[in-house]
Amino acid sequence: MSAPVAAPVSAPASRGPVTGRIAKVAVLGASGYSGHEFVRLALSHPGLHVSTLVSREFAGRPVSELMPGSDARAVSLPTPVAPSALPGLLADGVFDTLVSCLPHGTFRKLLAEHPTLAECGVLVDLSSDYRDGADGFVYGLPEAFRDAIPGATRIANPGCYPTAATLSLLPALEGGWLAGPVTVTALSGVSGAGRAPSLRTSFTELDGGAGFYKVGEVHQHVPEMARNFGRLSGNEVPVAFAPQLAPMSRGILLTAIAPLARALSPEEAYAAYAERFAHETFVRVMEPGTWPETRLVKASNRCDVAVTTVHGGKTLLATAAIDNLVKGAAGQAIQNLNLVLGWPEGWGLPVHGTPW
Repeated sequence: MSAPVAAPVSAPASRGPVTGRIAKVAVLGASGYSGHEFVRLALSHPGLHVSTLVSREFAGRPVSELMPGSDARAVSLPTPVAPSALPGLLADGVFDTLVSCLPHGTFRKLLAEHPTLAECGVLVDLSSDYRDGADGFVYGLPEAFRDAIPGATRIANPGCYPTAATLSLLPALEGGWLAGPVTVTALSGVSGAGRAPSLRTSFTELDGGAGFYKVGEVHQHVPEMARNFGRLSGNEVPVAFAPQLAPMSRGILLTAIAPLARALSPEEAYAAYAERFAHETFVRVMEPGTWPETRLVKASNRCDVAVTTVHGGKTLLATAAIDNLVKGAAGQAIQNLNLVLGWPEGWGLPVHGTPW
C-alpha cells in the first residue's frame, strides 16, 4: 500500500500577530514582478505592514500607477520613494524590515552606498547577492534548512530554479542515494527574467515556441544548486543544467535525473518522498502515475513533486513545479519572515493554486 501523504494545511485564521508585533516593511524594487507579488501577498498578511515602497522609476508618483492591481483606497499604500530616502526613513522608524527585490548585484551596491541600512532589524534579499552565505546572510529554503532560519536577521532568499531542483531531490540527497552528477532541465515562465524589456523575452520572439539558454554549467544558478546538493548530501554533486524559456508568464516545470548508488523501485522512492514531505505544508507529493503541472501551483506557495526510478531502478527521475514568483520568490520570502519573526510558517500564504 502506498504511504499516505499529509494534505497541506492553510495558514491560521487569526487576524492579529502571534507575537503582538507588526513588522513595518520597506519593499525595494516594488515595481518589479517579485516586488509586486510580495506586496500583493503582504497586503493579506496580518503581521506585515507595507510602510515603504521603493522604486526609482515611480518615486513620487501615485501608488495606483505602481500597483494598478491593488485598491489603494482600501489598503492606503504609501507613495513610492527613491532608494536614497531609505536611510532617513529607517532612522525615523518608518520601517524595521527591508525586503529587496532588486536585480542581481544591485542590493550589494546599495548597502555599500548606504551602510546604515545594514542596521535594519531584518533584511531579506531576493537576489543572488548573498546566497553564498556572505556577510552573515542565512540561506532561506525552509524545507531543507529550517533550523538555521528562526532568529536570523539576514536572509538570502533562494533562486527559483534551485528551489524547485533542491525540493525535487531533497529526500534523495538527505538519504545519500545519489552516485554521480545530476542533470537538471526546466521550463520557466518569462517573468523569471525580470520586468525590464528585452528582445529575447518579447512576445514576437517567444510566442509559439520554447528555447534553451545558458545550457551546461554557465547558468548563474548552477553554483547555488551544487552548494545545496553538497550541503544536503555531504558530498560534492556536479550539476549540468538546461533551462528553457516557455511562452507562459509564470511557473517552473523541472526534471532532475541522477544515477543511484543502489537500485530502488519506484514504490520505494515514492514511499520515502511521501514520508519526508508528509508534514511540509508547502510540498505536495503527487500520487504514482501523476505529475506536476505549473497551472496547478499558479499563485500558490506550494511545490508539487513527483518521483520514480528507471533503468531497472538504477536512475532517479524526480520532477517539480512551482510558481516562480511565489514559492520561487515573494512567497518564500514571507515564509522566511514568518520563521524569523516567530510566527506560524504558513501564515498568510496561499497553499492552493489557481489553475484556471
